[in-house]
Amino acid sequence: MPKAFFIIIVVLGLTTPAHIFAQDVVMLEGKVLNDSIDASFLHIVNLSLQKGTITNEGGSFIIPVRVNDTLYISAIQFKNRELIVTPEIYSRKKVSLHLEEEVSELEEVNVSNIDLSGRLGEDLNVPKVEKPFDPAAAGLPVYTGPIITVEERRLYTATHSANGKASVDALINAISGRTKTLKKYVAISNMENRVQKARSKFVDSIYIKQLEIPSKLIDDFAHYVYLDNEATLAMAEKNDPLALIEMLIIKAPSYLKLKEKVEE
Repeated sequence: MPKAFFIIIVVLGLTTPAHIFAQDVVMLEGKVLNDSIDASFLHIVNLSLQKGTITNEGGSFIIPVRVNDTLYISAIQFKNRELIVTPEIYSRKKVSLHLEEEVSELEEVNVSNIDLSGRLGEDLNVPKVEKPFDPAAAGLPVYTGPIITVEERRLYTATHSANGKASVDALINAISGRTKTLKKYVAISNMENRVQKARSKFVDSIYIKQLEIPSKLIDDFAHYVYLDNEATLAMAEKNDPLALIEMLIIKAPSYLKLKEKVEE
């Protein structure tokens, strides 16, 4: 190869624009067109860049993409969908899509295996149905631990596969931020459960007569006292009603004054 030709090749390689070799990232504006409130809070993940986002209440989203990147749209109510970013989509920087609804066929439920005539005298003679099988009575192992909440079940499903191990979906949920959001929901749910347990330590008449809290404000007062307050929650969980009522007697006047200022 002549020396001059070799130099030209090197110079061209150094001066060629970078975007010829590496595609620039652009922000793609997308919208899910399903005519339903279910189009909100769907999870959109760029599997190539490992970037994720969620749709807003109108079904719109913005996510960084390059040509040939793969977008993964995940939702419980829709079938998961993959979308390749074509040069046309990349140049427009906009995309609209419609998702196919996930329809789960329910198993047939047998309400009763006894035919009743509607005539009381005859129906009384119909043999009684046997009691349902009790696994505990049969000596089989039965789960006796705490009942998990709906939010905890959703978090477990998002972070585990059917065999209880981490899955590809768990990775996608982590990248998209869904796992973080579900953890927040679990924390909020657990806190609300603790507040309601503390509130139920006394019947409504105690709040109304002794603390002078109007019945419509009892729940609001309980949140004022207990929400995100480990000290008062711990007091309620100690099962010391005398100390608890003394604390509530102190809290009630300041709460009522606060409500008066808000209503002014």
